[in-house]
Amino acid sequence: MKIVAMIPCRLGSQRIKHKNLRLLEGKTLAQWVAKTCKETGLFSDIYINSESDVFNAMAQDSGIKFYQRPAHLSTNSATNDEFSLDFMKNIDCDVLVQVNPTSPFTTADDIINVVKMYKEQDCKTVHTVKNEQIEGLFQGKPLNFDETKPMPPSQELVPVQIFASSIMLWDVPVFKKNMKNLSCAVYGGEDKIGYYPVKGAASLDIDNEEDFEMASVIAASKKQEPTYYEK
Repeated sequence: MKIVAMIPCRLGSQRIKHKNLRLLEGKTLAQWVAKTCKETGLFSDIYINSESDVFNAMAQDSGIKFYQRPAHLSTNSATNDEFSLDFMKNIDCDVLVQVNPTSPFTTADDIINVVKMYKEQDCKTVHTVKNEQIEGLFQGKPLNFDETKPMPPSQELVPVQIFASSIMLWDVPVFKKNMKNLSCAVYGGEDKIGYYPVKGAASLDIDNEEDFEMASVIAASKKQEPTYYEK
């Protein structure tokens, strides 16, 4: 079984200018996750997928490969379905694991466990989620609590799960089948889907400037020794 990792990187970014070129503690976001992918020892190949040659140099610096997608698949309107299918058509793989650079604190254990879920539970698609053990609403309606009953301790609430989107895994033949039959495949279609929960910093998804500021604080804190109150 050939398992390949893909790190998608567009040059353009609407909410954070040149997000994929910006440094976080001296490394780009793609370089953070490339290092983590290598640490897993799982992948036949690891690719940065982008329309821009600048990421070819970044891939070489990281000791991984580069796939240049067509320019029309790097516009704001291009979908994950489209650029993933393009990659699968041109790069030989049985399983594709997309590791998003916008989640730089993704751990090697999380990637390993996503692949383990695929293998052991016969899932054809796996998505990372984060558990929020707090009252949740959808379109103004309670998801995990009853408005007519007392508020329970938070630890007794059934967690609400939301997409973390840090890691996405697809069985390649099933993905291609779903694209042919449904014209979409990222969510998993009608085949078995697994949802793997990630915690803490690993669940951070950098979408805006405030998220990048939070990532900077987290990255800096990882280098600090803990301190304690003394009288």
